[in-house]
Amino acid sequence: MSKTKLSIHVTVSSSGTYNVDVSPNTFPSATPPIPRLSYVFSGSATAPYTIAPTGSPDKDTFVEIVWNANLTIGASALQIFGANIPNELIASKFVAECLYDGAAWIVTVRPSFDEAGIVDSDRLAADSVTTAKIADNSVELAKMYELATGSVIFGNASNRPTALSVADSTIVVGDSSTGLVSVAVSGDATLSKAGALTIAAGVIEGDAAASAGDRNIAAATIEPSNLTAGARKDSFSIRLDFDDASKLGGQIFLPVCYNCTVDSVKATLVGAAGSDLTTIIKNAGGTVMTGSQIDIPSATVIGNVISSTVTGNNTMTAGTNIILEPSAAGTLGGHVHFTFFVTRDN
Repeated sequence: MSKTKLSIHVTVSSSGTYNVDVSPNTFPSATPPIPRLSYVFSGSATAPYTIAPTGSPDKDTFVEIVWNANLTIGASALQIFGANIPNELIASKFVAECLYDGAAWIVTVRPSFDEAGIVDSDRLAADSVTTAKIADNSVELAKMYELATGSVIFGNASNRPTALSVADSTIVVGDSSTGLVSVAVSGDATLSKAGALTIAAGVIEGDAAASAGDRNIAAATIEPSNLTAGARKDSFSIRLDFDDASKLGGQIFLPVCYNCTVDSVKATLVGAAGSDLTTIIKNAGGTVMTGSQIDIPSATVIGNVISSTVTGNNTMTAGTNIILEPSAAGTLGGHVHFTFFVTRDN
C-alpha cells in the first residue's frame, strides 16, 4: 500500500535564509494527522544559505529537509536548523532529519550514497584505509611524505624502503650489501654537481703504437664532428687559364674527396688579365653557390686577391665535383689561382 508524504518544494536561487515555521498547528491538516513535513530544496545559489526554524515547536516536532540543490562552497556555506552541513555534501543530495527534543533541535544528516565525494578525510578513522583499499597506480608523488632535498628512495638490506641522501658532486652506485651508496667520482676524472666531467691531464692516449690496454682512443674513431670548427678547416686549390678559348665557356670539375661545406673562395691573379674575367661556381647538382662568383676586372694588378663569401648551396659530398665555369669578357689573357676554404663534415 502506497503512502503519501506532504512536501513543500523550495527553489534556491540566491544566498540568504529560508524560514520554516514549526509552531504547533502550522502543518497542513490531514486525516490521519501528518507526522512529518518534508521540504524539498532544488536549484543553485551562492553561499551562505541558512534554513532556520521559526516559532515555538512542540516536543517531538519533526521536519525533514531533502536537499537536492547545489551550493557553492564557502565559510558556513549551509546551515540547517543550527547545524553546519559538511562541505562535501552541499553539492550533493542528502536528507536532514530535524527532531525537536523539547529543548533543542537534533539534526541527523543522511547522505545519498549514489553521489561521489560524500566522505571527507575528517570522517575516516585512523588507520582505516588499508592497502587493499588503495588502487594500483593511484598514489601520486605529491601524496608522499616529505623527502629531504637530494634524497632518493631505495630498498635497503632489510628489503624496506629507505632514503639515501645524495651528496653534492656524487653519483649513486649499486652496492650488494646496502643497496645503494652515494660516492664521488675520483681517479683520472672528477664530476661536478653541474654535470661537468673533468679529465686529469695526460691520461688520454691516442698513440696507435700503444698496447690495447694503454690506448684510450680506438683507431679510426674520431669523426670531424668531434673536432672544433677550427680543427675541421681545410682548403684546396686549382689554377685556371684564361689565355686560350678552348679553356673557356665550358665547365671545369674540381673533385672533392670528403664531405664538406664551402665557406669562401679566394682568387689570386697570377697573370695579367686581357679583359674582365668571371668565374661562376656551382655545386655538384649544378646550382650556383650563393655569393661564390669571382669577378676580376681587367685593371686588377697581378698578385691581388679577390674574395667571396659563400652562404648557400655550398654543401658538398665526398666523391662529387665543384663545377667552375670561367669566361672572359673580351681579349683573352690571364691566369688565376683559386683556393677553396671549407669546413669538413662527417
